[in-house]
Amino acid sequence: MSRGCYPKSYWWKVWLACVAVFSVSACRDATKEERTPPKAVWREPHIPAGEAGRVLRKAIEAAGGWEAWRALVDVTFVSTLTIFDARGDATSETIFFHKQPLHQGPILRMESIGLREEILFGYDGRVSWMFRGGRWVDDPQEKMFTEFHGISSAISFGLPFVLAEMDGVNLEYVGREATEEQQWEKLRVTYARHLQSPIVWAVLYFDANSGLIDHVYAQVEAPFLQHPIWLGRWREYREVAGIRQERVRSFYPADASGNPVAGLVAEQLIEHLQFNVGLPQSLFKRPLRSSAGSLAKNKGDEFRLSLGQLAGAGVLSATLVARWQN
Repeated sequence: MSRGCYPKSYWWKVWLACVAVFSVSACRDATKEERTPPKAVWREPHIPAGEAGRVLRKAIEAAGGWEAWRALVDVTFVSTLTIFDARGDATSETIFFHKQPLHQGPILRMESIGLREEILFGYDGRVSWMFRGGRWVDDPQEKMFTEFHGISSAISFGLPFVLAEMDGVNLEYVGREATEEQQWEKLRVTYARHLQSPIVWAVLYFDANSGLIDHVYAQVEAPFLQHPIWLGRWREYREVAGIRQERVRSFYPADASGNPVAGLVAEQLIEHLQFNVGLPQSLFKRPLRSSAGSLAKNKGDEFRLSLGQLAGAGVLSATLVARWQN
């Protein structure tokens, strides 16, 4: 029968059906990567010889052990960074939803929560990129703080495990230190330039009894920092997916010996950790500059994925998420 024997409404319905079929197929192909179950990465730890290796091995065991760590593929978490003034009053609070593959070096993606102009930031281990309100950010000054926060968080997450697998990290044992209440063993860490780490060097203080990181002092380079040396205290450890992770990091300006010279300046709260989410690798690829509009326009599925993860982690109520998704 020729096409002319059917009314136009018939061919309109056929066209819609074809569009629906191809759309469903495309959606299935697009989400295939997301639905692929995460696979553990087999990688032996690179433990240095001597005292540095002994301290690192003890720290890894204290934090859950290498077997538990290598079974984890990726992680998402909510990071709240609060800045304080000289009087100790909070002056700003920034919240990001972090997405990070593990065992691949400092690679991450961050999505802002609660900002009028949504920030989307990524770092693929070589270059960083950022969108603000769907607009590609070219100005280094505009993305300076977000880049600092993102890369330093990516390098710091997973300590002490990442010290045994990240290329471009040098470890040196620098002895013991003690007070009347506590004893520590210390490792000095330096990072290769290719990592673009704002942390030039860091001295990690491991509790001599527990083996966990107690505090860190480091030389940090960033144009907006008025002080070059910083002390960070790791607090409130809890166990998630078999590894022990600190929940709070508190930062103070310090002298060359690592002693604080002023009050609390910043505090980072890390919560709602979820491992082995199954994040697609495409999330961490640097997009084309010309894709700024399409990124903002076509974020529906990704936005739903993020909201679903937040609801599953207890950050947002399921009712609120359902309302936003509709």
